[in-house]
Amino acid sequence: MSEVYPSDSELNDLVSDTETGVEYIPTGTAPYYLHFRKLLYRLLLAARRANDFRLYSEGGLTYGVKAGKFFDGTTLIEYPGSSGNVLADNGTFCIFLDKDCSLQYKEYDSWYAELTPEVWLAEVVTQNGEITSITDMRGAHAIAQPVRNRSEVTAHAADGDQLNHIDSGSVHTNEGATDAVRIWLPTFELAGTTYTFVVRENYELRVDPVSDILFDTSGSTAGKYKYSSTVGDTLTVMSLGDGNWVVTAKTGTWQQEV
Repeated sequence: MSEVYPSDSELNDLVSDTETGVEYIPTGTAPYYLHFRKLLYRLLLAARRANDFRLYSEGGLTYGVKAGKFFDGTTLIEYPGSSGNVLADNGTFCIFLDKDCSLQYKEYDSWYAELTPEVWLAEVVTQNGEITSITDMRGAHAIAQPVRNRSEVTAHAADGDQLNHIDSGSVHTNEGATDAVRIWLPTFELAGTTYTFVVRENYELRVDPVSDILFDTSGSTAGKYKYSSTVGDTLTVMSLGDGNWVVTAKTGTWQQEV
């Protein structure tokens, strides 16, 4: 069903919109074109912020992004806008600004479940040399789960789990595992995000920084995981905010992947 309008009499009685300040044009007003311009002026003022980071097609496989601003903590980040950006043909892409406010895109099957400091702009589909659809994703930033420390304990009995920054402070084990278990740390992570890992089974529990560095006395080689198979060993890691991680506490013996 479509949305229901107020009654005709209620609409005719409206003078202005309280939230935006947009004034309705009274019936019989003259000159009408001047009052229409005033209405349009107020509407544009109210809608101006909605243009921040708006992605639009420029024809073919080319797109542009409007300028915008956002805060990273207490730092004001300004994106000047861009045009002439070109996508590959016959694909579905997510367009976003990375942590350095650089425009990026990735081809993907579905929106990433992992929440990161990236600013997601739009989903764009290309086909036969044209941009065939643009799905605006900016509104997803208006409502989000807050970053918070959690005390939940999660058991990982098999490979394949990647952590999320909203789980900062959580504990992760290999309880129930019958083989080695690898857990991936997030990429582009918020500084200060922490996780603790506890070995519960006599199989390797592997903490993998993907292509980044997990700094530790056992080694600090990019892309190498840390592991232990001794029940009771623990490892706590913290994000440095530049994609890399550091071990802040550990018990037992943790080694670096050879």
